[in-house]
Amino acid sequence: MTLTSAESSARASTAGDNPYFLALDYGTQSVRALVFDRQGQLIAKRQHAVQPYRDGAPGVSEQSADYCYRQLVDVVRGLFEHTQVLPGQIKGMALTTQRACTVLLDDAGEAISPVYMWSDRRLASNELPPMAWYYRLGFLCIGLRRRIQYLRRAAKVNYLFEHHKDKLVAADKVALLSGYLTGKITGRLIDSEASQVAYLPFDYRRKTWANRRSWRWQALACSPSQMVPLAAPTQAMGKVSEHFAKDTGLATGLAVYGAGADKACEVYAAGCGEQDIACISLGSAAILAWGGHRYREAYRYLPAFPSIEATDYITEIQLERGFWLLSWLIEQFGAQEVKDSTALGISPEQYITQAIAKVPIGADGLMLSPLWAQGVIYPGPEARGSIIGFTPEHGRLHLYRAAIEGILMTLKQGLLRLEPLKGSPFRLVRVTGGGAQSDLVMQMCADIFNRPVERLSLHEASGLGAAMCCAVGAGIYPDLARARRQMRRLGEKFEPQAEHVAQYASVFKAYEALYPQIKPFFKKVNKQY
Repeated sequence: MTLTSAESSARASTAGDNPYFLALDYGTQSVRALVFDRQGQLIAKRQHAVQPYRDGAPGVSEQSADYCYRQLVDVVRGLFEHTQVLPGQIKGMALTTQRACTVLLDDAGEAISPVYMWSDRRLASNELPPMAWYYRLGFLCIGLRRRIQYLRRAAKVNYLFEHHKDKLVAADKVALLSGYLTGKITGRLIDSEASQVAYLPFDYRRKTWANRRSWRWQALACSPSQMVPLAAPTQAMGKVSEHFAKDTGLATGLAVYGAGADKACEVYAAGCGEQDIACISLGSAAILAWGGHRYREAYRYLPAFPSIEATDYITEIQLERGFWLLSWLIEQFGAQEVKDSTALGISPEQYITQAIAKVPIGADGLMLSPLWAQGVIYPGPEARGSIIGFTPEHGRLHLYRAAIEGILMTLKQGLLRLEPLKGSPFRLVRVTGGGAQSDLVMQMCADIFNRPVERLSLHEASGLGAAMCCAVGAGIYPDLARARRQMRRLGEKFEPQAEHVAQYASVFKAYEALYPQIKPFFKKVNKQY
């Protein structure tokens, strides 16, 4: 998508002293170049679809690092070729990317491995070198032995240790996609603290690499010298290098500011950290987030992640397979929906979120638990996705509705879990991501959560959060809180409908039995819901 030339020209002609900020957003399905002004208006946009990973065996999700860089270059060049924005109008830029994408780099910052994307499901074996006996005894005593073993198997550095040890040992740095691309942009290998969400030895409470005596260095096959230097969000990370300027058309020396991972930028722009507000992202991965100054874990040993606000943490519950699940169901079963949506000129997801309005609440008894991917703490290694309740009367639309309801009900379980930590109910839920574009999905959120929900007036929340970091780094605003107040615009609000709330409450009671380990541990705050 691109703003029309007339729109871009009109906005550019009135720029005056209103600086423009370039946010680059490398997501799972597409890469975007987004130009914002100091009021948070989207001045211009260029978006290219990307191949998430190269074709390979099931569970293998890797992509060429050079491909990722070239996609970033192409989308910036396309921005200047297809809009009226000029490179000289850009006063700062920031990068946000998908999380947990690991790549090995040499001492020049060049990739010596593919990028192992977050969706890669390959595991190391159980034959990893054992940790010290006192760590093993400690984890056994606190009931985490099996989960730590799963963490070690899921960590990409440990998979590389088993299958590509020569590359891992030769690597100067073990980086994330964000660090690799920042290095290509600036010529300086550096990454943001708020991008470090992966199976790496990062101390989330201290927002830095783990102490050399930490158990993490024994659990994960990497060394302190292989970690990328970090900077805080909004700080200057360098300037656009001559190489990147030549490739893209950007001005050499343009300031590059730290931002954070896509979810960190997205939920902050939506209001994460504001009083009594929970944020939900309905993207390829679905997350429930609550922000604050205190470090609080939603589940014991499930870390709270760094916010792009330097003093804040994000207490998060994630469904790694969120609205990805709807796309997967379409891929497996939705040939007719693809055909029908193409005839109407809309995406299959848009078509389905309209069509399922014909299916009753609760999908006529069909229920889906969306735990397609396991985790260390939540969902645990024992979790499995499930679909139950099939009858001959059920069709594909029932399955699609059950999938969306399952995602939202799992997030409701998370919401009810966070409220005791907070000490009071959330009064409002802000929703971002692709799912937030559907009025029906927004109303389902309001009815299932039994709270008002609202969305932003702008869909590009991750890019907006990155632009806020630019605005603070460039000195336009003194802090991110002020930048958010000035740059964010709220969209429609959806109120819960009493009849639907009652129907979903009945469905939710049955749904809780699908994965009872995540039922709320306190009831006093939740009983009114």
